[in-house]
Amino acid sequence: MNSVHTVTYWNTWQKGLASVVFALLFVINLPTYTDPDLWGHLRFGLDHIQAGGLSWTDPYSYLNEGYPWINHEWLMETFMGFAWLWGGEIGLTVLRHFVYSLTVGILFWYIIRQFRAPFVPAVVISLILIATTLWFARVVRPQIFTFLLFACTLIIIDQAERGHFRWLWLMPLIVIFWVNLHGGFLAGCGVLGVWMLARFVTSPRQWQHVVPPVVVSAIATLVNPYGWNLLRFLLETATGDRPEIADWQPLPLRSEFGIIYLSVVTFAVAGLIFSRLPRRPIPIGLFILVSLMPLLAIRHLPLMGIAFVVFIGEHVVDAWQRLIGERQREVPVPGWLVPVPFVVAALILLIGIGRYDWRIAPALPVPEQAVQLLRQSDFRGHLLVDFGWGQYVIWHLGPQVQVGMDGRRETVYPPEVYDLYVQFHYGIDDWDAILERATADAVLVEKGSPPSNLLQLKEGWQLVFTDDISMLFINETSASAQVIARFADSFTPVESNKAFP
Repeated sequence: MNSVHTVTYWNTWQKGLASVVFALLFVINLPTYTDPDLWGHLRFGLDHIQAGGLSWTDPYSYLNEGYPWINHEWLMETFMGFAWLWGGEIGLTVLRHFVYSLTVGILFWYIIRQFRAPFVPAVVISLILIATTLWFARVVRPQIFTFLLFACTLIIIDQAERGHFRWLWLMPLIVIFWVNLHGGFLAGCGVLGVWMLARFVTSPRQWQHVVPPVVVSAIATLVNPYGWNLLRFLLETATGDRPEIADWQPLPLRSEFGIIYLSVVTFAVAGLIFSRLPRRPIPIGLFILVSLMPLLAIRHLPLMGIAFVVFIGEHVVDAWQRLIGERQREVPVPGWLVPVPFVVAALILLIGIGRYDWRIAPALPVPEQAVQLLRQSDFRGHLLVDFGWGQYVIWHLGPQVQVGMDGRRETVYPPEVYDLYVQFHYGIDDWDAILERATADAVLVEKGSPPSNLLQLKEGWQLVFTDDISMLFINETSASAQVIARFADSFTPVESNKAFP
């Protein structure tokens, strides 16, 4: 006769159901996609490993004029280089999954451990977190470390709010790593600084618990290869316009991301209204602050999701217990059925991982055929290229071919050069001034773009190759570009079934 288990707080049956949910989410998140900067991050990381240190000047562009290279993501690039040497595309995918899974795992642990969340609200809060972060974490980019370390920062702040001030002394160590991984440390340090000021105003007698670790954390931002220059650089560029980068644009409320944003706001408001817990003003204020950030840049939506979990999660849990949990009846589960969810979760993982080919999938089109032509013609010279393709070209052709623009922007290019590129990109004002800044031998741009149309009308420039994606022009006065023209007539592109590398 089968025994009967009664469903209680996080019993084995519920743990099994949770394992099924997270197994499904893991398989859904298996595909890794390309990002315009992926090729550059990997190239620079391999360079760091080979040279045993950083490059202080950039060998890959002809428009930087000796401008110092402040590579604020050098540590993540080094991790990517080692992951690539270990396992190629598999290594990069494993790196991404490890960091993202660790982020979700830490926050899920906090929901269970700190908030003592029952099964349903714990899963709901986790799904909200994943909805705000998943799309942004499907590429191998330094930003994934910001998600992890931002989560750690908010947990530390929340623990300090509860009187556990010793947690704050973890922040200097976090900052030392973060400042060398990604510029997102500014967001974490900014929130930490706002919290310190708010805490000092509301509880001035506790300053000795709050101020010293935060001040040491601020000093820790200087533990990077560039010292103060890195902070100055990031503070100058963080507030600049990035019209050519989609995830730096304000979040449109009438969009899929807008729906996610409004859903998070709705859950937060409902949780605060129906919760019986004290409304702690500082954590709620910090959540409101972080919630405004996506309205300035879409890329901050994951930070909002993390802040929702840490600062609002307890209110959602209590509201659920008040409205639903107290009326929920215990459901008997036959003993033979208890292990079934764990078996299902294991099958999902085995089938999902077994069927995945571990190739990094394309997210945006790249000028593969034009780059084949440039490589086979043995072109060496200056190539002005679309912003989003610059690091793709660097990976395949650099440094023999030096690019005119790429995703590093201000890290290697003087501000005036970037301003000239923006005019070129949109075909406005002195759109062709950048061609003369340092003579370009060739130009590779998107088909149908403003510069592609204008170059067809500009004297001295010849279209030598075009396909469905790109158009390649050469400067008729450039001797080095003539090898492209001579080779183009007999060039036959080779179809490839791989988007990366």
